[in-house]
Amino acid sequence: MLDQSRRIYWDSCVFLHYIEGTPEWMPVLDALLEEASESNGLVIVTSSVSITEVAFAKIEKDGKALDSNVEAAIDSLWNDRSVVKLVEYNEIIARDARSLLRQTVQNGRSLKPMDAIHLATARNRMVEDFHTTDGPLKQATWASLGFSIRDPFTQKPKLFST
Repeated sequence: MLDQSRRIYWDSCVFLHYIEGTPEWMPVLDALLEEASESNGLVIVTSSVSITEVAFAKIEKDGKALDSNVEAAIDSLWNDRSVVKLVEYNEIIARDARSLLRQTVQNGRSLKPMDAIHLATARNRMVEDFHTTDGPLKQATWASLGFSIRDPFTQKPKLFST
């Protein structure tokens, strides 16, 4: 039986917006997480490297002080596998990421290695959309990836975010 779920990929910056409660993104992110948690056919996918990239919130970095509540909030994202599916970094994804990095040279573009890993992981999981707020990453449309790269988006954002 084929999986008929709609798969979207969240770049690490999207998780950071959620952890930090960025007001402009919370209605959309809350709605997407709620849709994924209700088993409405939405699956949020990310690479396991996101666990490393989402290490602290901006307030912790700016204040040079860590908060155990922030760490618990970060861990809660990774602990509920019914909402966020983690994809292990492996040789197939590594080789595809390397290929993307090599394409950037050929196309006169630039791409960070971690961004290449995220794009290769998304391609490996055949996602519909790749959500990021990273402006330069949204310019990776030169690659034939098979999905759109855009800001987080939903047809039904929550009006009031908690």
